[in-house]
Amino acid sequence: MAVPRTQPYDGPSLFSYGFRPFFLFGAIYAGLTILLWVPFYVGNIDLPLQLAPADWHMHETLFGFLPAIMAGFLLTAVPNWTGRLPVNGAALAGLLALWLLGRVVSNASAFVPFWGLVLANLSFGVMFTLAILREILAGKNWRNLKVLVLFGLLLAAQVGFYVALDQEWSTRPASYAAMIAVLMLIMLIGGRIIPSFTRNYLAKNKSQTLPAPFGRFDKLTVIVSGVVLGAWLLSTADLFAFDLVLGAGFLVLAILHLIRLSRWHTELIWRDALLLVLHVGYGFLPFGFALLAVSFFNADWVPPVGAVHALTTGTIGMMVIGVMVRATLGHTGYPLVASKGTMVLFLSIFVAALLRISAAFDLEISATLMHLSHLFWVIGFWGFAALYGRKLVQPRANPKA
Repeated sequence: MAVPRTQPYDGPSLFSYGFRPFFLFGAIYAGLTILLWVPFYVGNIDLPLQLAPADWHMHETLFGFLPAIMAGFLLTAVPNWTGRLPVNGAALAGLLALWLLGRVVSNASAFVPFWGLVLANLSFGVMFTLAILREILAGKNWRNLKVLVLFGLLLAAQVGFYVALDQEWSTRPASYAAMIAVLMLIMLIGGRIIPSFTRNYLAKNKSQTLPAPFGRFDKLTVIVSGVVLGAWLLSTADLFAFDLVLGAGFLVLAILHLIRLSRWHTELIWRDALLLVLHVGYGFLPFGFALLAVSFFNADWVPPVGAVHALTTGTIGMMVIGVMVRATLGHTGYPLVASKGTMVLFLSIFVAALLRISAAFDLEISATLMHLSHLFWVIGFWGFAALYGRKLVQPRANPKA
């Protein structure tokens, strides 16, 4: 899928780098699916689907929106890791077309056979994996194969999702497996870029206090996280039924990730919104784990769905919007400074997360909180498309930078 490496790219700017089309269309789709979700769920609108409303929501979030953002990030990061030119031009346009095909078929699945739904959606994941694998192998960048492995786990979870649909099993284990794969990617990639960006900022401001680099403590935290999250996944399939053990495990994770975050010195970077959004996004990780711990000790105190949305709307949503903005500014030649409009995007996703967590509790205004949460989510991602769409489709502002 990679383009020839002998000539510089001179085609449309939109297809010059992976982040451009996938961030733009991914952000638009993130808002669209949530805009449709509530009226579809309560029966105000009808969509021509094979999937039940909850299954469609999970599918289009975990296997539709998120892979697009991940693709945009990895197609942009891998050239930096390998020293090779980016996948662009016709190859990139082809990958985008496969992703769009999956979205069209998923939203009109009643008109296609089940195998057509599966084929249309798996095609993008398979071709993207092969494209990234080729680049990593050609660049002999072995250390980053683990990132591709986690994307492969996401693809395997998608296969499991279709098997569950076909056999009329619960899709919850496959959905949770996908969410866990994304969270592990955040632990690995976020655990490197957040302290790196923070170090650059603090060094520029001549701070004597710098964040701890990725080391043994980080490796231990990631490994323990994988074990606990793996046990949680088994519990969703009724293969592990020790709630007190899971509660204790998630409490340990909350403490480990809170310590990890403290080692990056969030208190020193609050003036830089581009950094703060990443710190806050990662901060939802120990918060979500703490909520999960309490939910396993007593689900009446904290509904599990509230904890799950702390990890999805909170951790994943905040990290996604933060990375999209920073990568777009940096790779289109603009200063790494958050405008007032950008800060509105960050605040919108933050509010969306808090409202969605609160809506999980049995409150009289839960439905209102959920609607407001979805509204702020749409503002955040459609706001990104509106504010950054022009930058994504136009040539780099400073070609010599």
